[in-house]
Amino acid sequence: MTPINTHRSPQSPRPAGGLLRPDRANILWLIIISFIHSHDPVRVWAGEPRSVGGPEIPISVLKGAEEEDPVVASDGKNYMVVWQTNRKGADNYDVYAARVGPDGKGLDPQGIPISTAPSNQIFTDIARGDGQYLIVWQDLRSRQSWEIYGARLRFDGKVLDPDGIPIAIGRQNAEHPQVAWDGKNFLVVWMEENKGSGSDIAAARINPEGKVLDPDRVLIPRTPGVQTHPALAWGMDHYLIVWMEQGGISCLRLDPSGKVLDPNGIVLARPSRGGGYPSVAWGKDRFVVIWGDQPSSPAHAISGVRVRPSGEGVDVKEFRVAISSRLQVLPSVSCSGEACLTVWEEDQSTGRPRRSLMEIIRDVRGAFIDLEKENVTSNEVMIAPKAVGNHFAKVASNGQGFLVVWKDYRTGTAASLGRFVTSPH
Repeated sequence: MTPINTHRSPQSPRPAGGLLRPDRANILWLIIISFIHSHDPVRVWAGEPRSVGGPEIPISVLKGAEEEDPVVASDGKNYMVVWQTNRKGADNYDVYAARVGPDGKGLDPQGIPISTAPSNQIFTDIARGDGQYLIVWQDLRSRQSWEIYGARLRFDGKVLDPDGIPIAIGRQNAEHPQVAWDGKNFLVVWMEENKGSGSDIAAARINPEGKVLDPDRVLIPRTPGVQTHPALAWGMDHYLIVWMEQGGISCLRLDPSGKVLDPNGIVLARPSRGGGYPSVAWGKDRFVVIWGDQPSSPAHAISGVRVRPSGEGVDVKEFRVAISSRLQVLPSVSCSGEACLTVWEEDQSTGRPRRSLMEIIRDVRGAFIDLEKENVTSNEVMIAPKAVGNHFAKVASNGQGFLVVWKDYRTGTAASLGRFVTSPH
């Protein structure tokens, strides 16, 4: 197994507690909530998950630098992993990428610099297009407000936009971008501060030449309040955009021209239990939306719903992917035909008070979801057991299997790791 990025860099001072970002407050709370709560170690889930086996893949392990928050996509053979790194200095995050072969071999040992603009570029996402990827991130090069930039990256690793594509600039803070491809153009969505209180969801299309087709952006019409952390997927003939809203999960459809098909939105999960951080994918003939949930105290769950292409929910009730007395958060889902894999992080409390983030131990777990059954079932797997960190897991498929990537903290600085997972069928 060849490490993708294990070269050394000069030691640089590390910011206390890592880089704090305005849109990371809620996520940081989910990570440190176990300082306050001690969870019963008994699982509600029937039976322990099977281990997927196979070695960890060191995506980016760099002494003295934070190599963190990886995301992943595939061109149908190789995978492209993108992450943020402060290898130039403690408060100066850049965006890097590297290819991973289907055998786990790293094809770019030093990493590919995607954006090394001044100040910070963080919270990346990536989507596969025709012969190229579009990578997006939130950017502070203006030093005035967070903005959204992107860059096209060919499958062979050549960066087509070294200075970046300005997608949402010169407005209020724009954060947490996500991207998908409809076969002709890319669509980028993000959360944007509004002039009143809270935030809205906005979107813009990018063509394969890197031109922004909606320079004034498309605002997703919703009631006043806070809409945050969008996710999106393309399926059949439209996008499904989902987001958090006042503790619930909502969605709407957007056609390829940028027209909103559901002006009033569609509520997927009522805001009664504090569900959050949704992920969405297209699986065979329907969308699957997954989110973190707390159906009752002290139970935590990974929940989901199937959504027809018309935008109407298939299920009268949402389904449970997994349920436990331990904290389960920040799911990600990817589908390849009928196989859908959801991954998440789960707290592994020792039952004693923890004095630092280094004492927060997490699993990365996953489950294959059988969407064809009337009552959705899942087959749980252990991907990365009981390690310091194990945060922000993401998953993608190359059509034959899946690659799961996550942030690990066992050495005291962040590293980006991965592991292959194959369907049990």
